[in-house]
Amino acid sequence: MRSIDIPRYNAAAWDREVERGNPWTRPVSPEIVAAARAGRWEIILTPTRALPRSWFPDLADCDVLCQASGGGQQGPILAAAGA
Repeated sequence: MRSIDIPRYNAAAWDREVERGNPWTRPVSPEIVAAARAGRWEIILTPTRALPRSWFPDLADCDVLCQASGGGQQGPILAAAGA
């Protein structure tokens, strides 16, 4: 049985997604971070719409775990919004 180097396999898979232009591999822009700092933020987990803000608690000093967020979108937005 052949063993798989999982980190290497995953890195190669994500590199292919970047090359294909997958939008989930692009980090958010400085403008989106600035808007989040000003209280204008949204979290998008699907290609079509943002999650309702009512789903989130007050983010001031809130600890957040962003699972499967390696694309660099949700974590920076939540941090800029105060989490």
